[in-house]
Amino acid sequence: MGNTLPVLILVGLAILFGIVVMGVTAVLGPRKPSPEKLAPYESGLQNIEAPTHRFPVKYLLTGMLFIAFDIEIVSFYPLAILLHSLQVTGLVELLTFLAILAVGYIYVWRKGAFTWD
Repeated sequence: MGNTLPVLILVGLAILFGIVVMGVTAVLGPRKPSPEKLAPYESGLQNIEAPTHRFPVKYLLTGMLFIAFDIEIVSFYPLAILLHSLQVTGLVELLTFLAILAVGYIYVWRKGAFTWD
């Protein structure tokens, strides 16, 4: 418990700080609603008419895949730093991780997530 007590105290203080900040802004914050402030905001453009077709969300899928693969690639850095001290075990671990990453990339590629219509 000695090692985790400072972490628990820090988590408790962070939660308490968040609650205090939200409470203070709710009590002391300005409340002047206007039609402009209450209107939905969509990239600065006013909606003139209803959309005639669905908006393609392929770029969202590509963005999420980029973030997922980017986070996985970042995990190579600590392994590369420790590779000399980990020796063969570290190399096998690195190659296994790379193989799993490659299988995921090929699966997404075959599903057509990187193609633009």
